Amino acid sequence: MNSKKIVKKKEEKKIVTPKLQSTFFIVAVVLLILIPSFIYKNSLNNQFTRWDDDAYVTENKGIRTLHGDSLNITFKNTMSSYVKGNYHPLTMLSYCWEYNKSKLNPRPYHVHNLILHILNTLLVFGFIWLLTQQQWVAFITALLFAIHPMHVESVAWISERKDVLYSFFYLAALCTYILYQQNKKQKILLYGLTFLLFCLGVLSKAMTVTLPIAFIAIDYFLDRKITTKTILEKLPFIIVSFIFGYIAVEAQKSANYISTVIAEHSFLDRILFISYEVIMYLWKLILPTNLSCFYDYPVKQNGMYPIAFYIAPVLMLVLTFLVYKSMRFSKDILFGCMFFLITIVLVLQILPVGSAIISDRYSYLPYIGMFFIVARWINNLIENKTESFSKFKIPSVAVLTLFSMLCYYLSFQRTKVWTDTITLWTDAIEKFDGSAQSFNARGDGYSYIKQYNNAIIDLSRAVKLKNDYPDAYYNRGRAYFYLGKYNEAIQDYTSAIQYNPYLSVAYYNRAGTFFTTQNFSAALEDALKAKQLGYAVDPKFIDAIKVRMDTEN
Repeated sequence: MNSKKIVKKKEEKKIVTPKLQSTFFIVAVVLLILIPSFIYKNSLNNQFTRWDDDAYVTENKGIRTLHGDSLNITFKNTMSSYVKGNYHPLTMLSYCWEYNKSKLNPRPYHVHNLILHILNTLLVFGFIWLLTQQQWVAFITALLFAIHPMHVESVAWISERKDVLYSFFYLAALCTYILYQQNKKQKILLYGLTFLLFCLGVLSKAMTVTLPIAFIAIDYFLDRKITTKTILEKLPFIIVSFIFGYIAVEAQKSANYISTVIAEHSFLDRILFISYEVIMYLWKLILPTNLSCFYDYPVKQNGMYPIAFYIAPVLMLVLTFLVYKSMRFSKDILFGCMFFLITIVLVLQILPVGSAIISDRYSYLPYIGMFFIVARWINNLIENKTESFSKFKIPSVAVLTLFSMLCYYLSFQRTKVWTDTITLWTDAIEKFDGSAQSFNARGDGYSYIKQYNNAIIDLSRAVKLKNDYPDAYYNRGRAYFYLGKYNEAIQDYTSAIQYNPYLSVAYYNRAGTFFTTQNFSAALEDALKAKQLGYAVDPKFIDAIKVRMDTEN
């Protein structure tokens, strides 16, 4: 009898004491904090760029105080609070707070992006752990999320605060949603917390609106039946998603960011584009090289796009078939692909936004689904005792190890690309020298550091590549003005206005150039036109023009 009790106690002790798991958890958390910290340490010394950082931070008077105007911009008057075609008041409030503490020192902005990335990495670990109860699956998924080079843009670019911030609330909501399903005593509290996190997410970036669909994918994976209850519990989330989806579209329209691709390309063209985008995101998942901050739309040559655009739909069909067949054996691949598509569908240019066909930053959350598939495969090999699978174990672990080392190195190097504007766009031009936007952006960067001759070279290249590019004409006009070439400046401002009659700043700068060349009547006409279009023209400037006109008369 006593011997049975002793055996029973030993068995109980063996079951209860989770020493290995607690040790694993501590080591995993430490690694998931340290590894991204080392990768991104160089980015903490990077500068602001002239790519949106000026509009969001360095030249944005709306963040200069935590009182008055900034609160109006972030919380009041919704329809007039768009910044760069986005409505993300919580993101803007984070910039307000940083400016209040550190003014225009870029380091704290970078530090906060990195902190959010580390927190997101830990949340990925927590989410996958709650989903699977498998520690290695959680760790591998989170590790790949932390180190993948495609994620550098979201972390190293100050303007992508919205990406890492909304992801924080998105991932936290996924965790609380699973807890809500598992916890019977605190369901109301966890449901309310999930909804609160969702609301904070949509106030950070509109991409959060896909969260209710991600909940459905989780329900599928956890074998949760579709009932009236499961549908009704998502209804508040869906309503908020429609509201903020509408606001997001209106915000994009306000900045003319809804691309003309729909008008310029056929339905078939757009099918080719969407297929190409999905395949390219998957390709860069596997081979994250030749990355760029800007990927231009393709141009037809002899009536044809590059061959890759025609191969992509075929590959999509093949992959769809393989995913379908995988359902006979496991839910892993379908769930991972569902998560990937749900979180990336809004940026697949179904409704074209902007002038880039793909962007590295759009992979930030979606890749979690793909990392999950890899992690489950590795974990299954480790746990599987059958001889037929054991031969894949060592090669698979070796490939994962080498891939992780490659990702670490490439990400570490990629952070250096974001050092400043010139470095960033030089890298983009080296990857593809046929992009007018890249030359325009670097030319603007050269103007900012007063290298006007270099600016004119780049801006002339931009105009040559795209002769109806108003921004490039405007930027070149400014460079000519600072070099004292006023006639050339006027010509370029005029070209900018010709291709964009609503470019108020071009009218204003042409007014200044006319004033400098003592053409006061033309200066007054342009100044009044700029004011009419909404540019904040200083009344003293108009008064000065009138005084000079009176003096001449």
